[in-house]
Amino acid sequence: MVRKLFGILLAMVIALIVIGFMLPASVTIERTRVIDHSREVVFEALRDFRHFTQWAPWLARQPEMSWRLEGPPQGVGAALAWKETPEANESRMWIVNVDDPRRIDMKLELSGNEADSWFGVAEGQGGVEVTWGMRIEFGALDLVGRYVGLILPGLVGSDYREGLERLDEYLSRSPGRVPELPEDLDTDAGE
Repeated sequence: MVRKLFGILLAMVIALIVIGFMLPASVTIERTRVIDHSREVVFEALRDFRHFTQWAPWLARQPEMSWRLEGPPQGVGAALAWKETPEANESRMWIVNVDDPRRIDMKLELSGNEADSWFGVAEGQGGVEVTWGMRIEFGALDLVGRYVGLILPGLVGSDYREGLERLDEYLSRSPGRVPELPEDLDTDAGE
């Protein structure tokens, strides 16, 4: 009986390992929304992390989350660091390239894992198409990451969709221009 149970468990472990190696070694997630604002206004709000703190879905959901801006507030070198809880590892997002007014490339560091992220801005039918994307690569032997990659599009994709909705609402506060930042904007919130 024990031998049979051990054989079944061994077969399951081997199957999980074989299936894991057959899963994709990377995941790309993109969400797009058409926003009825000028391309310049949208791009200006996206490349300035002070504005990001006003519409980002995670900061809205967890107002107690500690975060801080590092480097310049906008453009290459601008960075946003945050901790979801005091016990959590710090995560960072920083701008590595700006192709004005088309694309902003960023790097993400989430609990020790790195990913590429971007905002794309293009003229579209009915407004400006804003795309928020992320691509994460898993190591050759990172089977856990590959399994996590199966659920990431659902988790991150819904956050990106919500974020683009919140961006549209944020920009609607001051039609034709980027909203004024709050005077009391604390660039070291919760620190």
